[in-house]
Amino acid sequence: MHEAWTAGKEELLSQKDYESASLKEIRALMRKHEAFESDLAAHQDRVEQIAAIAQELNELDYHDAATVNARCQGICDQWDNLGTLTQKRRDALERVEKLWETIDQLYLEFAKRAAPFNNWMDGAMEDLQDMFIVHSIEEIQSLITAHDQFKATLPEADKERMATVGIHNEILKIAQTYGIKLSGINPYTNLSQQDINTKWETVKHLVPLRDQMLQEEVARQQGNERLRRQFAAQANIIGPWIQTKMEEISHVSVDIAGSLEEQMNSLKQYEQNIINYKSNIDKLEGDHQLSQESLIFDNKHTNYTMEHVRVGWEQLLTTIARTINEVENQILTRDAKGISQEQLNEFRASFNHFDRKRNGMMDPDDFRACLISMGYDLGEVEFARIMTLVDPNNTGVVTFQAFIDFMTRETAETDTAEQVMASFKILASDKNYITVDELRRELPPEQAEYCISRMTRYIGADAAPGALDYISFSSALYGESDL
Repeated sequence: MHEAWTAGKEELLSQKDYESASLKEIRALMRKHEAFESDLAAHQDRVEQIAAIAQELNELDYHDAATVNARCQGICDQWDNLGTLTQKRRDALERVEKLWETIDQLYLEFAKRAAPFNNWMDGAMEDLQDMFIVHSIEEIQSLITAHDQFKATLPEADKERMATVGIHNEILKIAQTYGIKLSGINPYTNLSQQDINTKWETVKHLVPLRDQMLQEEVARQQGNERLRRQFAAQANIIGPWIQTKMEEISHVSVDIAGSLEEQMNSLKQYEQNIINYKSNIDKLEGDHQLSQESLIFDNKHTNYTMEHVRVGWEQLLTTIARTINEVENQILTRDAKGISQEQLNEFRASFNHFDRKRNGMMDPDDFRACLISMGYDLGEVEFARIMTLVDPNNTGVVTFQAFIDFMTRETAETDTAEQVMASFKILASDKNYITVDELRRELPPEQAEYCISRMTRYIGADAAPGALDYISFSSALYGESDL
């Protein structure tokens, strides 16, 4: 019975199955071995009983005592050997368990360091490959600064990598030194030393590529900045030039210092200057095209865009053409109706005085005030009739040409000058002159100031201090009068 129990036990105790076992398996083997030790201790009494029986047979001079003694000795020798093998296996299991506990701790430490470092490398690779869109040198310089700051962290990152990989190498060293067969699997992470090193090499490869991309973008932005400055330098000249010409042409069209022919000559010179200036617009268009091709949509060096310049240029061309046409029509009107230059200048002075916006056109309210100042007694119906004559298209404004046409037509059809003189005569209490106080008392302020500024001093024998000549004023506006 005892021999049946001990059969095969020596072979089992001599196994080195723990050399390829994991920590979990080692602990299972240890529990199994502890159970065996308990069982072994339980069989100790049986061995002692066998030895006692053999001793008793010897004392009884058993005829085959030699065989009994030999068999008893074999059992005792085997039992001693089992005890020795049991202790050796315990020692081996405890030693391997401690080694595996050390390896397990190293596995855990590797996992704790590898995970955040791997996440850092993932973020670094994403940043290094991130596509960027910038619109200025300042923006790309900001990216370069951030990249330089990142590169400054690489030495410390490499130390962390080496420390993490060092943990793995320490595990390999322990296994090699003590003959432990590793499964190659870290129970705490799927990351391996090879994963860390491979990803690190990728990061190092991407860094110079990022450097190159940033430097290429710097060169592109420097080129864009040159295009911006080049466009701005021209636009900042062309924009004000167009505005100045618009103002100058406007001044020429309302100027009463010279004749219409002199105005026409001046306008023709402006027209030629504008035609000659077209090459500057074309060059600016070329620079704008280069900017568009380079995807430049902002320019801090100028408030002018190409669209602003185009609109201004078209307005300038339209203005010079319209103004020349207006002066040509005025010449035709003057010659056809026999208007003197003096009368034309008076018309222009009246028009300019009531053109409050200074844009060469009068609003209906301005036109009404102008007519009243010249003696018209206007009701709503009459004024509406006049507006249909001067603004047939209902544009809401009265041009100087329409004003001349109306004034010359009214002069021809009615005795307007006499009506105006009669009105002034009433205001002046039948005197041949009128005073400043009377004008300001009887007329609206704007009309009064206009008359005061245009009337000459009355030089008749009955003149009073500050007397003004309303008769010559009316004649100058509407032609000669019998009054």
